[in-house]
Amino acid sequence: MKKTFLKKLVTASVAALTALSVFRGVPTFADTVVNTPTADTDIRVSIRKTLNIAEGVTTPNATFSFQFKPKQVDADGVPNAQTVPIVDVTNIPDRTVTYGKDDALEAGKTNIQKESDNIFKDITYKYAGEYVYDVSEAKTGWTAITKDNQTIDEMKFDESKYEMHVFVKNKKNGQGTYISTVYFKTVKNGSATTEKKNSETSKTFNFTFDLFTNTYRKNAGKITDPNDPTPNNPNPDHVNPKANSLVIKKLISGDLASKTKDFTFKITFKKGSTDETGIFRGKVGEKDFEFRDGETKEFTLHHDQSLVFATLPAGTRYSLVESGTPGYTASASWQENGADKTQQGTQATDFSLTNLLVGEKPNDNTITNTYQDVTPTGLLIDNLPFILMIGLGLAGFVVLSKKRREA
Repeated sequence: MKKTFLKKLVTASVAALTALSVFRGVPTFADTVVNTPTADTDIRVSIRKTLNIAEGVTTPNATFSFQFKPKQVDADGVPNAQTVPIVDVTNIPDRTVTYGKDDALEAGKTNIQKESDNIFKDITYKYAGEYVYDVSEAKTGWTAITKDNQTIDEMKFDESKYEMHVFVKNKKNGQGTYISTVYFKTVKNGSATTEKKNSETSKTFNFTFDLFTNTYRKNAGKITDPNDPTPNNPNPDHVNPKANSLVIKKLISGDLASKTKDFTFKITFKKGSTDETGIFRGKVGEKDFEFRDGETKEFTLHHDQSLVFATLPAGTRYSLVESGTPGYTASASWQENGADKTQQGTQATDFSLTNLLVGEKPNDNTITNTYQDVTPTGLLIDNLPFILMIGLGLAGFVVLSKKRREA
């Protein structure tokens, strides 16, 4: 009886150890692995795409594709074992995320996020096991806006690569399989690391992974028609790669205004969210100027002079202050990403324009200084002929009167 009991105990222990060794194949990373809380139900996994974009830019037409390539690697947590052979791995078609002009950037945001469909939509696995895929993003689905062989925008694609591990179990009723667990490993230098990508979980078996981030940039002012309804797919006649991004022009008004007088300005730039350099180069005539993000720099303009920026990143902002000058009143008329705006100043007082946006559409700014009218208190040279005629008449009358008295 004792021997029978011991034999049963040993048998049960071996069975338990065997079961534990099998389930070691499913890792337990609390925040990085997604598991179905209920058996026999496929989990649903999607990829969240992030598109970095600056304000003042229309979201481009783009379809981003995520590709899944089967592979075989060492099984996770099971020594001397490998994952399902490539020939037996179920193929997963490309999954996509599509953007367009209706995907507007929210105020205060620097990116637009969208999610793909369920990666495993219409996917069935015949056998239980660990399936592995290389996951990457295709550098397709977007076309630059081009004219005369010059582009006015660019897309920086994410170079990240991942290894997706899919664990498939047999259903308890013996009728098929279900996807129980999914996680992603970051691939660096061609090899998967131990780093796992976090997922955003839900109570409805839906899980989202942030995997790919692209950055879209556009040159300011190259869409020349403020009323073009589709700046992300503009009428070719409304595109000019050589158009200036920003022109700040000085004009003088008033009969007594000096057209050679220099007026002093201070300008401060704030780079857009997708700008990596924060350097802004402009010209006054043939003189070069370089401005940097957050720095205030001084320059001067006289009548009909302009500070010209040939190319600035759309999404740039600038603040401008003209020093007050006795006798002059400043005013401004400008376009802010194609929208017409004006502002009136006060005589002999500093004139400020704050946080103006340089967008994809026109951004010209004209500052006009008007000299005060002067009410004359003395003789006007324009009346001199009349005064001389009156004077001659009076002189003749005096001479004639004198001759009459002498006679």
